[in-house]
Amino acid sequence: MSYRYIILDRQSTAIARGYLESPPDSPIWYIRVLDGAEERVMEHEYIQLVSMEENAPAKAGRIVKRRDSILVVEPVDSLNQELQRDLRVQIKFDTFLYPVTGKWKGRIHALSYDLSCGGVAIFCKEPLEEHEKFEIVIPITSKPLVLKAQVLRRRPNLSPIPLYSAKFIEMVREQEAMIREAVFGHQIQLRDDAGHVETESRS
Repeated sequence: MSYRYIILDRQSTAIARGYLESPPDSPIWYIRVLDGAEERVMEHEYIQLVSMEENAPAKAGRIVKRRDSILVVEPVDSLNQELQRDLRVQIKFDTFLYPVTGKWKGRIHALSYDLSCGGVAIFCKEPLEEHEKFEIVIPITSKPLVLKAQVLRRRPNLSPIPLYSAKFIEMVREQEAMIREAVFGHQIQLRDDAGHVETESRS
C-alpha cells in the first residue's frame, strides 16, 4: 500500500507531492516524488513529510540518495501534529457564513485572507463577536466543504473591513484531510507558478 505525502523543507514550506512506497514503520523510507519535482527536493538535505492519510505518521528525515524519482530517506524524528494545523497560507476566495450561535439570520458574505488546517481568517463587513460560532463554506477543497468555526478575535489590519480569526470545530478526519491537502497543495502551486514566471523572464 502506498501513502500520499506532502514534502516540506525545514521552514515548513511545501515543495512537492509524493508517495511512501515502504512500510511506515520501516527504518528507511522510499518516497516516489511526483510532478517531476525531484531536483527541487534534492536541493534540501533534510525534509519534512506530512501524511495525507489518517493512519500514516508524519516524519522529519534526511535524504540519503536518489534513484530516479525515488528518494531514499532516513526518518530522524516524528513531527508534532500541530505543524499540520498551524501551517497557514494566504489565499483568497469568496464565501458565505451561516449563523450557529450568532444573533444574525440568513447568510453573510465574507472574503478569506488566509487558511490553515486548523482555522481561517476572513474579512467580513458584518460584526462578529468573540466565541461566536458559524458555518463557513470552503470552496477550494476537492469538493466544497461546510465547516463549523468559532471566532477567536478581531485582527488588526489596514482595511476598513474587519478581519477575524476563527478556528474550525467539530471536524471529522476526512474534512481535516481535505483541508490539509488544499492548504499544502495551494502552497506547492504558488511555488510552481513563481518558478514558471522566473523561467519565462530568463528566456
